[in-house]
Amino acid sequence: MIKQIIPCLDIRDGRVVKGKKFKDIQDVADPLALAKKYEDEGADALFVLDITGEDRPKFLNIINEITSNLSIPVTAGGGIRTLKDIDDVIDSGAKKVSITSAAVADPDLLKRAAEKHGSEKIGLSIDAGRIDENTWHAFTQGGKHDTGLNAIEWAIKGQALGVGEILLNSIDTDGVKDGFQIELNKAISDAVSIPVIASGGAGTLEDFREVFSKTNVASALAASVFHYNEININELKTYLAKYDIPVRSFNMLEDIQFDSQGLVPAIVQDATTAKVLMLAYMNKEAYEKTLETKETWFYSRSRQELWHKGATSGNKQTVVSMTLDCDGDTLLVKVLPHGPACHTGKESCFFTPIIEPKKDSHDVIHRIIDTIEHRRKFPEEGAYTTYLFNEGIDKVLKKVGEEASEVIIGAKNNDRDEIKWEVADLVYHTLVLLNMTNVSLDDIKDVLYERHIEKKDDQNE
Repeated sequence: MIKQIIPCLDIRDGRVVKGKKFKDIQDVADPLALAKKYEDEGADALFVLDITGEDRPKFLNIINEITSNLSIPVTAGGGIRTLKDIDDVIDSGAKKVSITSAAVADPDLLKRAAEKHGSEKIGLSIDAGRIDENTWHAFTQGGKHDTGLNAIEWAIKGQALGVGEILLNSIDTDGVKDGFQIELNKAISDAVSIPVIASGGAGTLEDFREVFSKTNVASALAASVFHYNEININELKTYLAKYDIPVRSFNMLEDIQFDSQGLVPAIVQDATTAKVLMLAYMNKEAYEKTLETKETWFYSRSRQELWHKGATSGNKQTVVSMTLDCDGDTLLVKVLPHGPACHTGKESCFFTPIIEPKKDSHDVIHRIIDTIEHRRKFPEEGAYTTYLFNEGIDKVLKKVGEEASEVIIGAKNNDRDEIKWEVADLVYHTLVLLNMTNVSLDDIKDVLYERHIEKKDDQNE
């Protein structure tokens, strides 16, 4: 199982702050600037916590600003008291919501939230304080109120109520930098099957190695050591990899097999449509600039110089991910293109057919999504999609139900053509429904990935 490194931003009055044992809060930095720094260093995700819950509009704006500028997932916590609070945070761009005090007051909130948004978007945050050698209680009110709940039992109940992960904050070690509370993290990560995030106490590289090697936690969260540049995330991952702790590394320069000219081919692919856009070459400098800027840089073999894709034309490419092939001699770079990839003005450099494909329908779903969104913004009289938007969600729900029934009938009749037609109708009306409810196709892909790909990887470990 790939272990994750997650920086935490505690937010108060629009700024990142940090304290010790939930006390002595000090100002640190601007949230967006710090978030960008952590993504550049290779953070796997980001946790953003509203420690007062007083100015929700400002906090939601911060979430929106961060998620609009970063590609790594963001979990938001603090000030979550109702389903509407959860809706607001997710609508602001957060991938997950973590609930602490409100879950203690109303455990059923966890169940309702998981049923509405899916377990993968709901987490239980436990602020745990030691009572005796083998007992920890869940605390609320910033670590001031002992709820009397046994932290291990509370984690087990949270999983039963449907949450998808546990954020485990050790009050006793928070900000102290003496190491994670190993006994606590081991007890809870052994007691539940969902991912546990260890938090509180990180001070050295060895602390991260210890918590990953001695417990079953999936992630380690820290703040102070990252905020004050005591630990660089990329350097931490390099250190952990040396001890065979599986981490996701963005910078794998030492593993790339450059050719005799110091170049490696880079296949550039549209991250949304999966369409191959171009083939270019990188040298070490281009590779490092791509990592640094999150935009594609290449080396021109004809001009014998470095070039920044789109620097002149404006058709830049924002890097979403970069993967090295099994032989270490080819890069796959998935991007969000800001214009045509080819110098001819074509979307892709690969437009001259040799063997004609049966149909160029691989990105039809995305084209339909674009059409639906266009009809929503610019209604066209007589268009069926416009009609559906005018009729409202009840009409669309009825159509989804009807088409699902037709699929069942087609399958029972073993009529292949009918199944194709009816599934196509069902997919189209479902896409309209997703648009109406502000659920994106990427949201669906994330759920499928977490359920069927990451889970499979975990089982194969």
